Amino acid sequence: MTATLYLPDSNVFIASCRLNHPFGYKEFHPFWRWMEKLAEDKAIALVDVVYDELVNEQAADPDMLDLWVRAMFKGRQISHKDDRYGQVYAQIQDYLVTCGKYTEESRRYWEPESKADPWLIAVAKVEGAVIVTDEARVPLQQGQHMKKEPKIPNIADHFGVKTMNLRRFFDENGRMKKVQYVLPKPQGERKDVSQPGLF
Repeated sequence: MTATLYLPDSNVFIASCRLNHPFGYKEFHPFWRWMEKLAEDKAIALVDVVYDELVNEQAADPDMLDLWVRAMFKGRQISHKDDRYGQVYAQIQDYLVTCGKYTEESRRYWEPESKADPWLIAVAKVEGAVIVTDEARVPLQQGQHMKKEPKIPNIADHFGVKTMNLRRFFDENGRMKKVQYVLPKPQGERKDVSQPGLF
C-alpha cells in the first residue's frame, strides 16, 4: 500500500510559527522536529509556489520560519512546471469562470501564476495527495456569488481532492502515537506545594 503524500499550505506553517508552536519556546521544539521527520521521510512535501510564499531570498534578516523552510525544503520542492499539473490548473481556472459562483473580483485572486492555491490543488489531484490547510469551506447557496478569494477546500471538493486541517492531520497521518493523558490528582490528594506570594 502506497503511503499518502500530504501537501501543506503555507498557512499551516505560518499559524504554527506565529500562534501555536513558536520557535522561541523549547516546549514547542518537538513539533518542528516531528515536521522535519515527516519531510525527511517524504510524508510531506512543498510545492515550489508554496515555498516561495514562505521564503524571501532577498531578505537581509530572514525570520526563523523562513530559515527553517530553506533548511528543510530548499532544492527539494515539487515544481509546478509540469504539463500534467498545468492541465488541471487550466481546468481549475475554467471552473472558476464557468461555475457561476465566483465574481470576476474573486477569480482575480487566483489568476497570477505565482498564486499557490490552484497549483496546490492541481498537484494534489495528479499525485493523489491530501492538502493540509487551515482554510475552511465557505458554504455557497444557489445563486450566491463569492466576492472574496476562493477557498481551497471548496475548489478541491469539486476536483475530488481531499483536504484537512492540521488537527485532523494529527489524527490521520498514522505517525503519531496516541496515549491516554493522565489527569493530575485532585487538590485534596496533593501535597501542599504552594509558595508564598502565589495566588
